[in-house]
Amino acid sequence: MKPRDLFHYGCTNLFRRKTRTALTALSMAVGVMCIVVLISVGLGYEQAYRESIEAMGSLTKIDVTPATSDYGRKALLNDKALEAFRGIDGVEAVTPVYQQSAYIVSGNYVNMVRIYGIDMTTAKNFMLTPERGVMAGDGTRLHPEVMFTDDVAAGLANKAKDWELAVDENGNALIDLLEVPVRMTFDSSSLTGEPKADTDGRALPSGNLYNLRVTGICSTLNNNFTSSAFMAYDRLEEMTQTSANNMGATQTKTAEEKANGPTYDLVWVKVKNVNDVQRIVKLIRDTGLNTYSLNDMLETVRTQSRQIQGMLGALGGIAVLISAICVANTMMMSITERTREIGVLKVLGTVRSDIFKMFLTEALIVGVIGGAAGLVLSFIAKWLIPVIFASQELRCVLPWWLAVCGVVFSGCVAIAAAWIPARKATLISPNEAIRSE
Repeated sequence: MKPRDLFHYGCTNLFRRKTRTALTALSMAVGVMCIVVLISVGLGYEQAYRESIEAMGSLTKIDVTPATSDYGRKALLNDKALEAFRGIDGVEAVTPVYQQSAYIVSGNYVNMVRIYGIDMTTAKNFMLTPERGVMAGDGTRLHPEVMFTDDVAAGLANKAKDWELAVDENGNALIDLLEVPVRMTFDSSSLTGEPKADTDGRALPSGNLYNLRVTGICSTLNNNFTSSAFMAYDRLEEMTQTSANNMGATQTKTAEEKANGPTYDLVWVKVKNVNDVQRIVKLIRDTGLNTYSLNDMLETVRTQSRQIQGMLGALGGIAVLISAICVANTMMMSITERTREIGVLKVLGTVRSDIFKMFLTEALIVGVIGGAAGLVLSFIAKWLIPVIFASQELRCVLPWWLAVCGVVFSGCVAIAAAWIPARKATLISPNEAIRSE
């Protein structure tokens, strides 16, 4: 028999027993709905945590810090390491990071910020783009260029008025850092002009006050860079060393730095694709360097999500198993009622394989109808569950592949459930079948 004939014959037989077919398909629909909805709840759990982690920062940024182990040869975080990082397949950008706390001053207003010295040509790769103004460059020694985050202005406090914040009643900043002169110092004594005492009691001059050229205002990136500023790495390092020298603190190069060049306390690595992060993290860690990435947290969440999906899927599997038993029972009843029909088909020359395919086709049709109905119920449940369980913030994520797998799975389960009854039908003796009532 051709597939078209099997399908037509199966639909005809199922239509003759509409109530039984409908109830069997309904049982399969409920089973499919259970397994699809439970798995979609697990996917919703993973998505919710992924969004919360993404809100903390980029999943494709890796922080690399020097090795801490004293055993064996210790890897150095120097220019050679940066070149090696840039050569890794999948790496988009690499920059050393110099961090320093500083005070910015505008008239009587003062705020403490965290200055990040980076390779400003890579700032866009790390999503550090100005929302107002333009990107900061090197500037000059007298007027270094800097880009502030959008919360710095609201943190300015008037030292002459009991540190009153420069904001209106709605919390909006009253000062536009792009429009006013701004200076910066690394030493709080520069704010008052009071000298510091050296170890031998001599007075030391206050730290320098640098005149800044504010070129742009950027986002805090979901508060990852609160009260921060960004400028060229070399410029910030130069300013910090100059300020330290003026205050009597000298910095000498270590033997390691003389032999291998300057080392860095922190390096940012930007990866093109989030799926490559763990591979690149492993490559860097294998050298002995330490890494940190929000993607590590995501991997932990994924593991937990798979465990939850496995447990929920097992519960849904029980419902599908019950549906499979219903399909098997229906097929057994159908074969019992159609014993005479099977005998007539065999007498007319129908081969066993065609009889076997005939009952499997009927089961497949019931399974697909039940799977499609279960999919419709799943979409209804996807809409209802967040409403019913609003306090638990449950959500359902039903991707296309899960919907397709639900229908295909229901068809496969129906075929598996009908396998033994269909096999039994092929073993019926034609003589006994014709004599049966």
